[in-house]
Amino acid sequence: MRIGIDASPIVGDRGGVGWHTYYLLRAMLAVKQDVDFVAYLRPGTTPPDETHAWEGVDRLRWVAVSKWAMRGRGAVDRLDLYHGTNFKMHTAGRYGGMVTIHDLWLERFPQYSTKIFGQRLSSYKTKRTARRAQRVITVSEFSAGELKALYGIPREQIAVIPNGVSEEFGPRRDESAMAALRQRIGLTAHRFILFIGGADPRKNHRVLLEAAALVRERLGGRTLLLVGSATHPFGSYEETAKLYGLTAQVLCPGRLSKDDLQLLYSYADVFVFPSLYEGFGMPVLEAMACEVPVITSKTTALGEVAGEAAVLIDPLDARGLGEALIKVLDNEPLRTALRKRGLDRVKHYTWRQSALQTLELYASICR
Repeated sequence: MRIGIDASPIVGDRGGVGWHTYYLLRAMLAVKQDVDFVAYLRPGTTPPDETHAWEGVDRLRWVAVSKWAMRGRGAVDRLDLYHGTNFKMHTAGRYGGMVTIHDLWLERFPQYSTKIFGQRLSSYKTKRTARRAQRVITVSEFSAGELKALYGIPREQIAVIPNGVSEEFGPRRDESAMAALRQRIGLTAHRFILFIGGADPRKNHRVLLEAAALVRERLGGRTLLLVGSATHPFGSYEETAKLYGLTAQVLCPGRLSKDDLQLLYSYADVFVFPSLYEGFGMPVLEAMACEVPVITSKTTALGEVAGEAAVLIDPLDARGLGEALIKVLDNEPLRTALRKRGLDRVKHYTWRQSALQTLELYASICR
């Protein structure tokens, strides 16, 4: 069986889709099934160096091709099936193609689209792709419901295959490495509250800073460490911090590496992820794997992913989030319980399991 896969998201500055594609492809190769992959990249790009050492890499061929030339690649490369990992399906194999749609955030909130002509055309194209795919993969039951409600995709055409948690995330207590990181990013406070996501309005840093302003006297001098792109067309970390009088308490180091994130997860007092909308929410599980207590939204896919291993809040309720923060910070037995539940929770999400489910779906379509 020969599968074509859109690997372009793994090159460059990976977001959630990029890491999803990276870990899924690596895990599928490592399973050692009788499957060859043709991984498509954009012209002028090359695969990350570490991919050359992946297990099973002898069954992987990289091809750089423009999206305009992709239509005929299914026939040229004799694909059995094509898998578009990032909302689009650029070609097809002899058994057609499938597409992964991670969430429908901009369908629900088109006012946050940064496209010049708005979201309508992009939404139409994604809907059309979903309807012509042999199967649509998504990463949560919540997103499956969105596909059915907004695109009219029958549930039997949707495969829910959750993301995994990379083994690279786990508790790391390294005082010298943490001291170096503190110096590099300017983190002088010994204790801190961690937020990751950027100033994108979906990630909802505003409610965290509003909540912190309401309970600032009870935070014990903790820094609010806001990781990710500090500016966005719809706002910025610094503007929001100034709005709530928290400039001195907020630190914005920008985007950081996986190694840095692992350290910050491991040393944080609490990880807060009050996102307005998620198709999955990988940072929640990454934090749990590093044994930090988690506060996250009870809405969209986040309650589904976190289960009882996190304190769940209404992402629109700043006062409720403030109360949750103090509840977690002041209650050691609760923090201990959340750490234990988190470690148990992440055992249900592995990239190997995601790979096995995806490979079985390939096989079922090609049969």
